[in-house]
Amino acid sequence: MKKFSALICLLLLAPTISEVQASDNDFGVWTNIEVEKKLIKGWAVNGELDFRTKENSSEVGRWGLKLGTDYSIIKGLKIGAAYQFIYFHDIKYWDFQPRHRFIGYLQGRQKLGNFVFSLRERFQFTEKDDSDRIKKNGKKDKYKINPEWSWRNRMKIAYDIPKCKFTPSFAFESFYQLNNSDGNEFDGLRYTLSLAYKLNKKQTFDLSGILDKEVNVKNAVDTYVISVGYSYSF
Repeated sequence: MKKFSALICLLLLAPTISEVQASDNDFGVWTNIEVEKKLIKGWAVNGELDFRTKENSSEVGRWGLKLGTDYSIIKGLKIGAAYQFIYFHDIKYWDFQPRHRFIGYLQGRQKLGNFVFSLRERFQFTEKDDSDRIKKNGKKDKYKINPEWSWRNRMKIAYDIPKCKFTPSFAFESFYQLNNSDGNEFDGLRYTLSLAYKLNKKQTFDLSGILDKEVNVKNAVDTYVISVGYSYSF
Protein backbone atom coordinates (compact mmCIF):
# COMPACT_ATOMS: atom_id res chain seq x y z
CA MET A 1 0.00 0.00 0.00
CA LYS A 2 2.88 2.39 0.80
CA LYS A 3 4.45 1.71 -2.61
CA PHE A 4 1.09 2.34 -4.31
CA SER A 5 0.61 5.65 -2.46
CA ALA A 6 4.12 6.75 -3.37
CA LEU A 7 3.45 5.96 -7.04
CA ILE A 8 0.25 8.03 -7.08
CA CYS A 9 2.07 10.99 -5.51
CA LEU A 10 4.84 10.69 -8.09
CA LEU A 11 2.34 10.72 -10.97
CA LEU A 12 0.67 13.85 -9.64
CA LEU A 13 3.94 15.69 -9.04
CA ALA A 14 5.88 14.50 -12.10
CA PRO A 15 4.97 17.46 -14.35
CA THR A 16 6.48 19.93 -11.83
CA ILE A 17 9.69 18.06 -11.07
CA SER A 18 11.46 19.38 -14.18
CA GLU A 19 11.30 22.97 -12.94
CA VAL A 20 10.69 24.30 -9.43
CA GLN A 21 9.89 28.00 -9.34
CA ALA A 22 8.19 30.63 -7.22
CA SER A 23 4.61 31.50 -8.12
CA ASP A 24 2.36 34.51 -7.73
CA ASN A 25 -1.15 34.01 -6.36
CA ASP A 26 -4.51 35.05 -7.76
CA PHE A 27 -8.16 34.46 -6.93
CA GLY A 28 -11.09 34.08 -9.27
CA VAL A 29 -14.74 33.05 -9.47
CA TRP A 30 -15.89 30.74 -12.25
CA THR A 31 -19.52 30.08 -13.15
CA ASN A 32 -21.03 27.90 -15.85
CA ILE A 33 -24.42 26.73 -17.12
CA GLU A 34 -24.63 23.54 -19.16
CA VAL A 35 -27.54 22.02 -21.07
CA GLU A 36 -27.53 18.52 -22.60
CA LYS A 37 -30.11 16.91 -24.88
CA LYS A 38 -29.96 13.13 -25.29
CA LEU A 39 -30.80 11.85 -28.75
CA ILE A 40 -31.38 8.38 -30.18
CA LYS A 41 -28.79 5.63 -30.61
CA GLY A 42 -26.25 6.96 -28.12
CA TRP A 43 -25.98 10.51 -29.47
CA ALA A 44 -26.26 13.70 -27.41
CA VAL A 45 -25.80 17.42 -28.03
CA ASN A 46 -24.77 19.97 -25.43
CA GLY A 47 -24.12 23.65 -24.87
CA GLU A 48 -22.27 25.53 -22.15
CA LEU A 49 -21.96 29.18 -21.15
CA ASP A 50 -19.17 30.14 -18.75
CA PHE A 51 -17.84 33.31 -17.09
CA ARG A 52 -14.59 33.79 -15.16
CA THR A 53 -12.93 36.55 -13.15
CA LYS A 54 -9.27 37.13 -12.25
CA GLU A 55 -6.92 39.71 -10.68
CA ASN A 56 -8.37 38.73 -7.28
CA SER A 57 -11.82 38.80 -8.89
CA SER A 58 -11.53 42.50 -9.72
CA GLU A 59 -11.42 41.99 -13.50
CA VAL A 60 -13.29 39.94 -16.06
CA GLY A 61 -11.09 37.03 -17.09
CA ARG A 62 -13.18 35.63 -19.91
CA TRP A 63 -16.57 34.45 -20.98
CA GLY A 64 -17.20 31.62 -23.38
CA LEU A 65 -19.81 29.68 -25.29
CA LYS A 66 -19.31 26.01 -26.19
CA LEU A 67 -21.38 23.79 -28.48
CA GLY A 68 -20.69 20.09 -28.84
CA THR A 69 -21.85 16.57 -29.45
CA ASP A 70 -20.86 13.14 -28.16
CA TYR A 71 -21.53 9.51 -28.95
CA SER A 72 -21.57 6.51 -26.57
CA ILE A 73 -19.47 3.83 -28.23
CA ILE A 74 -20.24 1.30 -25.50
CA LYS A 75 -21.52 1.61 -21.95
CA GLY A 76 -19.13 3.81 -20.00
CA LEU A 77 -17.14 5.00 -23.03
CA LYS A 78 -17.92 7.97 -25.24
CA ILE A 79 -16.25 10.13 -27.85
CA GLY A 80 -17.04 13.78 -28.47
CA ALA A 81 -16.20 16.99 -30.31
CA ALA A 82 -16.95 20.66 -29.62
CA TYR A 83 -16.37 24.22 -30.73
CA GLN A 84 -15.82 26.95 -28.13
CA PHE A 85 -15.84 30.71 -28.62
CA ILE A 86 -13.85 32.51 -25.91
CA TYR A 87 -13.75 36.26 -25.30
CA PHE A 88 -10.48 36.51 -23.38
CA HIS A 89 -9.06 39.39 -21.33
CA ASP A 90 -5.31 39.74 -21.88
CA ILE A 91 -4.52 41.78 -18.76
CA LYS A 92 -0.93 42.60 -19.76
CA TYR A 93 -2.08 44.52 -22.86
CA TRP A 94 -5.58 45.39 -21.63
CA ASP A 95 -6.83 43.59 -24.70
CA PHE A 96 -10.18 41.83 -24.96
CA GLN A 97 -9.78 39.33 -27.78
CA PRO A 98 -11.82 36.58 -29.43
CA ARG A 99 -10.41 33.05 -29.43
CA HIS A 100 -11.61 30.00 -31.32
CA ARG A 101 -11.11 26.55 -29.80
CA PHE A 102 -11.80 23.17 -31.38
CA ILE A 103 -11.99 20.14 -29.09
CA GLY A 104 -11.92 16.37 -29.46
CA TYR A 105 -12.03 13.93 -26.56
CA LEU A 106 -12.46 10.34 -25.41
CA GLN A 107 -13.93 9.67 -21.96
CA GLY A 108 -14.29 6.46 -19.98
CA ARG A 109 -16.29 5.84 -16.80
CA GLN A 110 -16.32 2.86 -14.44
CA LYS A 111 -18.20 2.31 -11.17
CA LEU A 112 -16.66 0.10 -8.47
CA GLY A 113 -18.87 -0.16 -5.41
CA ASN A 114 -19.80 3.37 -4.42
CA PHE A 115 -16.80 4.88 -6.20
CA VAL A 116 -17.02 6.21 -9.75
CA PHE A 117 -13.75 6.54 -11.69
CA SER A 118 -13.48 8.51 -14.92
CA LEU A 119 -10.65 9.35 -17.30
CA ARG A 120 -10.86 11.96 -20.06
CA GLU A 121 -8.28 12.43 -22.82
CA ARG A 122 -8.86 15.77 -24.54
CA PHE A 123 -7.04 17.39 -27.46
CA GLN A 124 -7.67 21.03 -28.30
CA PHE A 125 -6.67 23.58 -30.93
CA THR A 126 -6.86 27.26 -29.92
CA GLU A 127 -6.44 30.17 -32.32
CA LYS A 128 -5.62 33.49 -30.62
CA ASP A 129 -6.17 37.02 -31.93
CA ASP A 130 -3.08 39.12 -31.18
CA SER A 131 -3.95 42.05 -33.47
CA ASP A 132 -4.32 44.49 -30.52
CA ARG A 133 -1.21 43.44 -28.57
CA ILE A 134 0.86 46.56 -29.28
CA LYS A 135 4.25 47.06 -27.60
CA LYS A 136 5.37 50.45 -26.31
CA ASN A 137 7.47 50.91 -29.45
CA GLY A 138 4.38 50.50 -31.59
CA LYS A 139 5.13 46.99 -32.82
CA LYS A 140 2.73 44.11 -32.47
CA ASP A 141 3.63 41.51 -29.85
CA LYS A 142 2.80 38.08 -31.28
CA TYR A 143 2.04 35.04 -29.17
CA LYS A 144 4.92 32.56 -29.09
CA ILE A 145 2.58 29.66 -29.93
CA ASN A 146 -0.39 30.51 -32.12
CA PRO A 147 -2.42 28.52 -32.92
CA GLU A 148 -1.87 26.39 -29.84
CA TRP A 149 -2.25 22.61 -29.69
CA SER A 150 -2.51 20.95 -26.29
CA TRP A 151 -3.39 17.65 -24.63
CA ARG A 152 -5.43 17.63 -21.42
CA ASN A 153 -5.58 14.54 -19.23
CA ARG A 154 -8.17 14.46 -16.44
CA MET A 155 -8.62 11.79 -13.78
CA LYS A 156 -11.69 12.05 -11.51
CA ILE A 157 -12.93 10.04 -8.53
CA ALA A 158 -16.46 10.52 -7.19
CA TYR A 159 -18.17 8.84 -4.24
CA ASP A 160 -21.84 7.94 -4.64
CA ILE A 161 -23.33 8.21 -1.15
CA PRO A 162 -26.29 5.79 -0.85
CA LYS A 163 -29.69 7.52 -0.59
CA CYS A 164 -28.07 10.96 -0.67
CA LYS A 165 -28.39 13.75 -3.20
CA PHE A 166 -24.84 15.00 -2.52
CA THR A 167 -21.85 13.54 -4.40
CA PRO A 168 -18.28 14.58 -3.47
CA SER A 169 -15.47 14.20 -5.99
CA PHE A 170 -11.80 14.98 -6.61
CA ALA A 171 -10.18 15.56 -10.00
CA PHE A 172 -6.63 16.10 -11.23
CA GLU A 173 -5.92 17.50 -14.69
CA SER A 174 -2.68 18.16 -16.55
CA PHE A 175 -2.07 20.41 -19.57
CA TYR A 176 0.66 19.42 -22.04
CA GLN A 177 1.91 21.42 -25.03
CA LEU A 178 1.95 19.70 -28.42
CA ASN A 179 3.51 22.25 -30.80
CA ASN A 180 6.10 24.26 -28.85
CA SER A 181 9.09 24.73 -31.17
CA ASP A 182 11.39 24.97 -28.13
CA GLY A 183 10.21 21.60 -26.81
CA ASN A 184 6.88 20.38 -25.52
CA GLU A 185 6.29 20.24 -21.77
CA PHE A 186 3.58 20.45 -19.12
CA ASP A 187 2.46 24.05 -18.61
CA GLY A 188 -0.51 23.64 -16.27
CA LEU A 189 -1.99 21.53 -13.49
CA ARG A 190 -5.48 21.68 -12.00
CA TYR A 191 -6.78 20.19 -8.74
CA THR A 192 -10.53 20.26 -8.15
CA LEU A 193 -12.54 19.31 -5.06
CA SER A 194 -16.29 19.34 -5.75
CA LEU A 195 -19.63 18.72 -4.15
CA ALA A 196 -22.56 18.10 -6.52
CA TYR A 197 -26.21 18.31 -5.49
CA LYS A 198 -28.75 16.49 -7.66
CA LEU A 199 -31.98 18.42 -7.36
CA ASN A 200 -33.86 15.91 -9.52
CA LYS A 201 -33.25 13.61 -12.49
CA LYS A 202 -32.64 16.56 -14.81
CA GLN A 203 -30.99 19.26 -12.70
CA THR A 204 -27.66 19.31 -10.83
CA PHE A 205 -25.82 22.07 -8.96
CA ASP A 206 -22.08 21.94 -8.38
CA LEU A 207 -19.79 23.82 -5.95
CA SER A 208 -16.04 23.43 -6.36
CA GLY A 209 -12.75 24.65 -4.98
CA ILE A 210 -10.00 24.71 -7.62
CA LEU A 211 -6.24 25.19 -7.58
CA ASP A 212 -5.11 26.13 -11.09
CA LYS A 213 -1.29 26.09 -11.37
CA GLU A 214 0.96 27.32 -14.15
CA VAL A 215 4.21 25.33 -14.37
CA ASN A 216 7.37 25.51 -16.46
CA VAL A 217 6.62 29.10 -17.49
CA LYS A 218 8.04 32.47 -16.51
CA ASN A 219 6.11 34.40 -13.84
CA ALA A 220 3.92 31.38 -13.03
CA VAL A 221 0.62 32.08 -11.28
CA ASP A 222 -1.29 29.88 -8.83
CA THR A 223 -4.99 30.72 -9.11
CA TYR A 224 -7.40 29.78 -6.33
CA VAL A 225 -10.94 29.48 -7.63
CA ILE A 226 -14.46 29.17 -6.30
CA SER A 227 -16.62 27.59 -9.02
CA VAL A 228 -20.41 27.36 -9.17
CA GLY A 229 -22.12 25.34 -11.88
CA TYR A 230 -25.58 24.29 -12.99
CA SER A 231 -26.45 21.54 -15.48
CA TYR A 232 -29.74 20.50 -17.06
CA SER A 233 -30.02 17.18 -18.90
CA PHE A 234 -33.10 15.89 -20.69
